[in-house]
Amino acid sequence: MRIIIIWLLVTSFWLLPAHAWRITPELQQELNQKQAAVKARPNDPFAHFDLAITMAYTNHLQEGWDYLKKTVEIDPDFRKKGLEFYIKKVTENPGDWRLRFRLAFAYYFNDKKDQAIQELENVLKINPYQVWAYGYLALIYGEMNEIDKAMEYTQKGIKLDSNVAALHLLLAEGYKRKGDNWKAFLETMEAVRLRALGY
Repeated sequence: MRIIIIWLLVTSFWLLPAHAWRITPELQQELNQKQAAVKARPNDPFAHFDLAITMAYTNHLQEGWDYLKKTVEIDPDFRKKGLEFYIKKVTENPGDWRLRFRLAFAYYFNDKKDQAIQELENVLKINPYQVWAYGYLALIYGEMNEIDKAMEYTQKGIKLDSNVAALHLLLAEGYKRKGDNWKAFLETMEAVRLRALGY
């Protein structure tokens, strides 16, 4: 009987329809502009960083990470320069959530996780529906071994949009670290289902 229940649960993940996170036309346009900027200025670390962060909040996580790493290949001093640049930009435009998102990553890139957390919190004050900010808060808290806090932010993000595969993977990792392998398995299966659908 238990095998049948497990099989039904697993197959239901694959059979249920998903209306998962989709990029908006506005964000797609922004992404296209940032990609064009990198193409026009392939040796500009700021263009790479800008594209990396846009990718971070448009569900292009691995590609974004690759562009982020490229910034210091182009300019080994970029971490410091980028942080100074985005502190100045946010000071000039404190209500711009995109700039604050970039500043959060600049802090993170400089191993200043507490400041990165504060900036992601600021993003949520400006744009409380920015589901990716919840995900990155969860990721940072997880890296800091604050698993309960990481799971709390992941669950807030899932409550906002239950169809973001990356959030389910984060939650699965939290359950795994807490020793709840069954819930970790279920969250992993949901993430796999969403990723199979292209999310």
